[in-house]
Parts: sequence; structure tokens; C-alpha cells
Amino acid sequence: MSRSRKIVVNKRDGQIEAFDTAKLAGTLGRALGRSGGDISDARELARAIAIFLVRGKRRDIPSTAIFEMGLKALQHVEMSEAAEILELNHTLRNIRRKLVRVRHDDGRLTMWDKSWLVELAIRMWHVSRTTGRILAGEVEGEIISQDKPEVSRGEIIDLLNRRVAEFGLADAVPVGYETVGS
Repeated sequence: MSRSRKIVVNKRDGQIEAFDTAKLAGTLGRALGRSGGDISDARELARAIAIFLVRGKRRDIPSTAIFEMGLKALQHVEMSEAAEILELNHTLRNIRRKLVRVRHDDGRLTMWDKSWLVELAIRMWHVSRTTGRILAGEVEGEIISQDKPEVSRGEIIDLLNRRVAEFGLADAVPVGYETVGS
């Protein structure tokens, strides 16, 4: 089996994306940074996980398995404080996601789901799925850090548009959010 074959990751929301060593290194690096560790260690651990995946027989893997591999790698190299930080942040983010409700223009309340915002970013701004996921992740991070139980759909779209502008992607005027499906 060729080492050049791609590993795909099955995301929590059902989406599929290519395994990204840099993304994993960023996740590990944030945990290491909070524990006084070095980002170069995060890059090396992410590379080791990538090598393990490429040499394995599976070509698709759940994102939860990637997360567990990161935890185990940190523990294995005796960076247990970083592993604990990673696990705690992951748990808290999932709890906060479940607590947020989106208020629509018609008054309906729905549970927060980042995937609709990814799709909206792709349609409104004609960005790639990867860029849409990054933008939606940024918006999600801001929303869940506010600890507000309810946020309006319009506010979410305003946050998305702000992120698009901050990343320098606002080279066209987006379609009005009222005309774009949810």
C-alpha cells in the first residue's frame, strides 16, 4: 500500500476531511502551551501519529480516535499535565456546545450545530470546506466562551462576517442571510 494515500477523518458532524498534521499539532500545541510545554514537541507528536496512520491499514478514522491518539501520545511521553488540559478543554467545549440554543427570526430555538454554519460560510463566501470549518470554529469558540444560553442567528452571521473580514476573505458582498437557507 502506498504511503502517499490520504487518510480521511470522519468528523463528529458527519463531514469528512483529510487528516491534517498541522491541525493536530495546533491542538496539541495549545494544551502544551498551557502546561509550559514546547510547540515543537506538539509538531513531533503530530508527525508520529501521522506516520502511524499512514503505515496502518485503515484509510479513514473517526475524529474521536485522532483525539484519543493525541491524549495517549502526550501521556506516553510523560506530558500528563498537557493531556489533562487537552481532555478538560475538550469536555468543557462539548458541554458548552450542548447548552447553546440558536434563536431564529421566526422565534424558533434550535440546538447549536456548527455544521450549518460551515455550509452557510461556503455558500455565502464561496470558501472551501476547510476554510468554512475554520471560520465556523472561530465563531463557535466565541459563542461558547460567552456562556450565553441563547444567541440569535443574525448575531451568529454577523460574527461569521466579521471573521471573514478579519481573515481578509471579504472581497465580495455576501448574499443577505435572510435569503440563504438555514
